[in-house]
Amino acid sequence: MNNHAFKRATKIEEIQSVLAPRPLTREELGILFEETFQARDPHSLRRDEIATCLKTGNMAKVLVTGHPGSGKSTELVKFQEEHASEYTFVSFSFLKEAQLSQASIESLLVLIVETLVREFRRLDVPLDEKPLEQVYNWFSETFDIHERELDMGLALGGGADTKDTFWGKLLGLSAYLKSDIKAGSRTLNRSVTKENKRLSELAFQCNEVIREALLGIRNRQLPDLVIIIEDLDKVSPEAADAIFIQNPAPLTDLGCRIIFTAPISLLSNPRAGGLDSSGFSKVGIPMIRVCERDGGPCKEGREVLRKILDSRLDVNRLIDTDALDLAVEKTGGVLRHLFEALGKAAETVSQGLSRKTRQLAKIQKQDVRYGLNRLRAELVARVGSWNLPEEYKEHDITTKSMWERVRELSKKPRRLEPDPLNMLLLEGHAIIEYNGEGWHRVHPLIQEHLLEEMT
Repeated sequence: MNNHAFKRATKIEEIQSVLAPRPLTREELGILFEETFQARDPHSLRRDEIATCLKTGNMAKVLVTGHPGSGKSTELVKFQEEHASEYTFVSFSFLKEAQLSQASIESLLVLIVETLVREFRRLDVPLDEKPLEQVYNWFSETFDIHERELDMGLALGGGADTKDTFWGKLLGLSAYLKSDIKAGSRTLNRSVTKENKRLSELAFQCNEVIREALLGIRNRQLPDLVIIIEDLDKVSPEAADAIFIQNPAPLTDLGCRIIFTAPISLLSNPRAGGLDSSGFSKVGIPMIRVCERDGGPCKEGREVLRKILDSRLDVNRLIDTDALDLAVEKTGGVLRHLFEALGKAAETVSQGLSRKTRQLAKIQKQDVRYGLNRLRAELVARVGSWNLPEEYKEHDITTKSMWERVRELSKKPRRLEPDPLNMLLLEGHAIIEYNGEGWHRVHPLIQEHLLEEMT
């Protein structure tokens, strides 16, 4: 979808395609972006906070946190548009480039090398061959990658035709290692271990590539480099702890500015205070408020959600007012949940009508209720210990203890204690953090489930 291809939905059957839960592209910002900071935290625009953090030094590292579906990625796309004259942005999504289960410092360093080599080739910013030769030699020796794997890597890297240059060869090696990470990191894990201390060597080689990238853009008189690594907010708490808290130096010592998305539960880690001393700045993207702390409706939040929807579909024509109010109320400001519930409601309406009737149809309250019930079933299923992540099993967490905690927290909005049980409930959206003011509330659909259990 781009400016030329995007078509605002005017029919029921078009709603699902325009409510796909994904970040906006740069091309879509002009027609789909709505400013939301008044409904998040009117005292502070988080994009300005990110800009301030980057100005603290040329090695600034920023962690951008927030619930999945809170709009972090779209805010970062908007940030890039606003600061295009100040920085040269190079970004990649860990989720798209690798398996979340393979998240580690080693895999991040490899992906940074591959992204820089590939993107600077695309930007036609030349890199010095001599330093790249040394990096290439280290990679080929350390990972024991031979000519056959190099050919495969060049094909995976987009069929680069520069096999005779070390720039092209390094692209082939790093592309091969990226495919190895997607497949389970067998080569990477075999070659970089705690025993052989090659992690520090890998970080050094990554820094060499960064150094050459910085020289390349300065020679071309381009703005300074900022790397953005997305979707690390989706990794497990155990992986986030290992990357950002246990051994952050390989990342914080990298010689350029980097923005990472990070799990919201990371800040609830008892050792999160060490992030500051490690050199990370933290910026939380608050959830859009649909209710105030006293339980009353938040006018700004509800209005901005309607504007976001109206930019994508003809709200007045396609959704009954009571149905829209119910959807906004029960999804608690989680934009992704709002899109999912309305998309499912639209699918239900579309399937149940003839083509002629469908053109005149509106989503009614009962249709939204169906979409919300589907979403509620999914959220309720997450509050259970039958498939508990490995890192939580030592904490004696049970399904019973999870529901007891939810009931306790449902009595009134409050600030959460940073314990493993609360972290698990945050990850599952059972609890929503409105971190503009530092308070939490139980997700409205989970609250609804509790009330029904009591009757």
